[in-house]
Amino acid sequence: MLRSSRQSRLIRVRSGFSLLELMVVLGLIVVIASIAAPALMDRMRDNTLYGAADQVRQVLSEARTYAIDSGIDYQFRYEPEGQWFVVLPTEIEPATANSVSSDADTSEYMRLSGQLEEELFLRAEKDEVDSTEQLEATWFGGLPDSSTLAGKGWSAPIYFRFDGSASDRIFRVMDKDGRTAELSVRGLTGAVRLSGVYVEANP
Repeated sequence: MLRSSRQSRLIRVRSGFSLLELMVVLGLIVVIASIAAPALMDRMRDNTLYGAADQVRQVLSEARTYAIDSGIDYQFRYEPEGQWFVVLPTEIEPATANSVSSDADTSEYMRLSGQLEEELFLRAEKDEVDSTEQLEATWFGGLPDSSTLAGKGWSAPIYFRFDGSASDRIFRVMDKDGRTAELSVRGLTGAVRLSGVYVEANP
């Protein structure tokens, strides 16, 4: 009985870790974390950028759907080098000749605004210069941020027509480190494609 008790005590002592062993293990964890952390941060930034670009893609797709459903043409515009984007009818008072219900109230036509996170911005296709123009506040209808939007410079419109076609266009969502996701609108079908995230050499 005494013997087995001593053995169990010896086993307990041997199963513990010395301070040196704990320090070695903690050191290894710190080294591994320092190696893995940059890659993890890069992945998180890629996911953030892709998620924001995908939201813009969804808005573009909605603009196409609204145009087909309402029977009027819509336009998508973005703020070059900025965070804002909008979807508006192509006219302040849209004509309803193509609409299924020609007596529809123009106030019912969709107007939409959105904003990217502060560290992200919108830009034209590489090697293409964005021209900008301002729009009067009346273009933005009842949007709560219409006065802010009226003070912005806007890209040339990307049209989504009621027949399902659109303007051929490519533009980008980017961050300051050159991470880029490219959005392309196909003219014939109005389909919107989103690329994977890549790093641009000279953003």
